[in-house]
Parts: sequence; structure tokens; C-alpha cells
Amino acid sequence: MRINELSLINFRNYQNISLILSPKTNIFIGNNATGKTNILESIYTLALSKSYKAKDADLIKSGEEFLRVSAKATFNRYDSELSIYTSLNKKVILVDKDPVKKLSEYIGLLNVVLFSPDDFLIFKNGPIEKRKFIDFALMETYKTYVENISLFKKKLKLRNDYLKMLGSKNVDLDNINDLMLDTLTESFIETNKKIYVQRKEFVKELEKITSIKYAELSGDYNHYIRIMYFSNFNENMSSYKENYKKEILKGSTEIGCHKDNLKFYKGKEDFETSCSQGEKRMLLLSLKLALIEIIKNARKDNPILLLDDVFSELDKNHQNRLLSMLDSNIQVIITTTDLIKIGSEALNNSKIFTINNGSITEDVNNGWRKNINGKKIWRNR
Repeated sequence: MRINELSLINFRNYQNISLILSPKTNIFIGNNATGKTNILESIYTLALSKSYKAKDADLIKSGEEFLRVSAKATFNRYDSELSIYTSLNKKVILVDKDPVKKLSEYIGLLNVVLFSPDDFLIFKNGPIEKRKFIDFALMETYKTYVENISLFKKKLKLRNDYLKMLGSKNVDLDNINDLMLDTLTESFIETNKKIYVQRKEFVKELEKITSIKYAELSGDYNHYIRIMYFSNFNENMSSYKENYKKEILKGSTEIGCHKDNLKFYKGKEDFETSCSQGEKRMLLLSLKLALIEIIKNARKDNPILLLDDVFSELDKNHQNRLLSMLDSNIQVIITTTDLIKIGSEALNNSKIFTINNGSITEDVNNGWRKNINGKKIWRNR
């Protein structure tokens, strides 16, 4: 799949732009805080219906009342137009100008895999960031997961609200016999099991592919990458009943997939506590390369790869390894502050855009300049 044309109205710092993208590699160059990442965020928002780092209202350009992100795209050789319109109190998603009624019908049409500096939060922000990583990956890969996770969150809220209500009454906590709580719990367990099974199978597949990608990318063939999935999910009703007293006192559900966690290991070394920043970067890139393969296998089409200032942190050797591991038909969108940081392998046949003060211009010379001897050199911006 690929985006052929991207249009933004009142998105972040962009008032009205339209870009024709290359089906191969696109590079956006500009100084920090000029809006390079906003381009990637707009594509991610179009794919997942929401940003990975901000609320809908925060995406609207300051002083404006709405935003629109749209793209003419190709999926499995079929052309389509996707649009998201967001105002302060409404969101409308369109496919070929027809409104989308269910989110599960939309998510997965446009698949993206994003690598950004924010990915390092997976090592800092605890289980919540890891669950977010699993959820976004599974939503893009399997339509059923979109429905399951939405239903899971609704049932979790219903159960928590009822627990809080019971806590506000004079309930005999040593002799709890509540039919409604039992019913909510049984329904919660049923949906919880679906999430647990999908996450467990996904992590198993992710671990296998990530280990291979890590070896290829880092050159380290001596360590197997392990991804441990920790869940306190239990489908035994008695386990929940034993926790009724504790849950009513806390007003929250203590058993379930909303407590899941992941741990990453290189051999016996915990990435969070024992590995360097460079090793963590290799792991994150390997996870994203694995996601590309998983999505491609599920969707029978390549996702779009978004790389936010990645090449500035990689030496030329690792840049070349990364590029060599990508399918030649994948569309890649890269941001950078300077072309000098990007090797010639990435620059060859790339479409280059310059960002400045909310405007974007295409470099018709494709980044090349000639020196006084007529030899082609890369322009240093």
C-alpha cells in the first residue's frame, strides 16, 4: 500500500498543503520544531483514526475550529480516498466520501509502522506503554481485535462503575452475594479471554521474527531475543469472587488484561536495566521490522514505514543494513534535520521535501548539487 497524495487543512502548524508522494522513499528535511514530525503524525492519525501522542482537539491548528487530513491511497492495487474531519466536538471518517459507521471497518485499510523517539517510552513508562504497543499493532493486523478491545474497555468500565457503587453502600463485605456483579464478571471474563488469546499468540509470533531481525540488523547472532508476556488473566470465576471484597474497597477490577505487561530480554539480559541505548534502539527497530512482516502476512500488502529522525542516530553501516532489510516495494517516509546525516543508499531515487515555517517545497534537484568540477555532491542544509 502507499499514499499517492496527502492533503492537510489546519493540522498542527499546517494551514493548507497538498503533497504528491513517491511510492518509494520520501524525505522531509527541516530544522527542529518546523513540523517534520507533524507530517508523520498526520499519516498515523489517518491510519489509526487518532494520534499516537495527542488528543484530537490538540491537533487542530491554533485559532482554527476544525482540521482535515485526507489521502489518495492505493491498497492491493485498488485506489481509494480516505479522510478524517475533526472539530472540537465531532469527528467524521470518510472512505471514498462515504461516512464510516464502525471503526472496525476502517482501521486496517491503511497500515503504517512508525519509529519515533517516543518509542523509547516503552522502557520508561511501564506496562501501560507496552499494552499500547500491543493494542495498536493488533488493531492494524486483525479487524476482530478492534471490536474485542473496544468491547473489553466498555465491560471493564461497567464493572468498575458497579464496584464503586457497591463500595458507596453498606455492603456486607464478608458475605458478598450479588447477582449483578456475578453477571458483569462472567461477561467480562468472556471478552477478556479473547484479548488474552490474541495478545499471547501475537507476542509469540513477534518474538520469533524480532529475534531474526535483531540479528540481521545488529550483527549480533549470539543472543536470542525473548519477549515475555505477563498476564494475571484467569477464566476461573472463583478467582474473581475471592477478590470481590478487595475490588469493592478499591473500586476497580484487579484481574484482567488491563494489567498485562511485557519484558524484553537479550539472552538473559533485561533490555530495560542491562542494555545500552544503542541496543535498545536496535531492539525497537527490530520490533518494527517484525511488525512490517506480520502486517504484510496478514494483509497481503506492505504497510507504510514512517521513520522520524532515525537515520541521524544510525551509522552508515546500520543505515544500509536497515534499508537492505526492507521490501523494495515498501513506501518509506523519513524525517531529518540534515541530508548529510543520511547515506547515499537512502537518498538514491528519493523524493525530497524542505519544510520551513509551515510550508513545504519539493526539491526538484532531488538533493543533488554540482561542485566546480561538475561532480555531483550532496547538498548540506
